Amino acid sequence: MRRAPRTGAGAVAAAAALATLALGAGDAAARRWRGGAWLHYEASYVHRLEDDAAPGGDGDAAGQGLGLGGLRLRGFASRGFALGYLVGVDLHAGATHPGGFAYQVDLYLAGVGARLGDAGMAGLGAGVGASGAVGTLDDGVALPVEAFLELGVGPRLRVLARARAVWLGAAPGRRHGAPTFGWTDEVDATLGLRVGRRYRQFGFPSGNGYFAGVAYREALGARFVGAVVGYSVDVGGS
Repeated sequence: MRRAPRTGAGAVAAAAALATLALGAGDAAARRWRGGAWLHYEASYVHRLEDDAAPGGDGDAAGQGLGLGGLRLRGFASRGFALGYLVGVDLHAGATHPGGFAYQVDLYLAGVGARLGDAGMAGLGAGVGASGAVGTLDDGVALPVEAFLELGVGPRLRVLARARAVWLGAAPGRRHGAPTFGWTDEVDATLGLRVGRRYRQFGFPSGNGYFAGVAYREALGARFVGAVVGYSVDVGGS
């Protein structure tokens, strides 16, 4: 069996343990379960594109930039079906520029995920959350909907893509803040490329590596673009 890189051994073990619990591994019946999980540690920074906000927005309140660091975790499973029930969590903290402390927390309670061969997966999830930033973003209750896609490109490369639309409550100043997507309040997305390895860990098809890419956000009538870097782990079942 091909061994995982030492730098990712702990994270791979954690993800494999999650899959073991979620998929009920440890007996013969577990092999009838299908699913997968991924974990991203990441840091991102986005900077405002335009000097003036879109009509009706509050561009000055949006600030010039937002930096966040944290993790994203998703897992899904089903018993013999192509689609599995998906849950997940996002935990991020950082700061606005100029401004102060910023945070973003999401709990995905309902969704579907699917394996795409041994190396790929895709999913759609919805949940609840909260976000805000001192001096620039009023604290608000969030209803996020996210779509993600991960595809292996050869033995070492992996494409990581996700997009999230957010509807906000308790923060009227942030409503209708996505100038391109008028049907929602805020939007963010990332597209990255991971360089790493694929192997089998604890009997599961797995992979890990470092990634970098572009990040995009719309909030308070302004558009932001920047970069994201991080470390990613994925593991599948069946």
